[in-house]
Amino acid sequence: MIAQRSPVDFDPVAVQAAVHLDAGLCHRWRREWGLLMDLAVWGELRSTQIGLPGKLRKRVLEFGERLRSYGSDRSWIPHPREQIKNALSTSLQTRESLEKVSEIAGQFSNGADIAAFRTVWEALSAALMADMAAREELLVRLLNQQYQEEV
Repeated sequence: MIAQRSPVDFDPVAVQAAVHLDAGLCHRWRREWGLLMDLAVWGELRSTQIGLPGKLRKRVLEFGERLRSYGSDRSWIPHPREQIKNALSTSLQTRESLEKVSEIAGQFSNGADIAAFRTVWEALSAALMADMAAREELLVRLLNQQYQEEV
């Protein structure tokens, strides 16, 4: 009978570091998203396409919900592997939402608030993408470590 190797246990400190976001960073993103939402709802953003402002508001709201999930506490999830999988899934959903907002925002041509909207959006999305890339790499590395075979 061949003995099966059990997966390596996760280092709780490493898992916590990978799935937990700094409170200051979350607060910054929440503030920037609030500015973005304010500009999407109340700002003067113009497009030749009918219905585009409504689509933008819907996508920015959805992005805010994904951003909230991305920064949420995962300590309620009992198993570290599930915390990691949840963090990865949420990151991918947030990335998808980012792309949808970018696509719609790029279709606006003018308006008094278009420059402010783009400035806030570019800063928020760049910072978030940098964090997601680093975090996803760390999360994948943790999952892969668990299943590495002995050589």
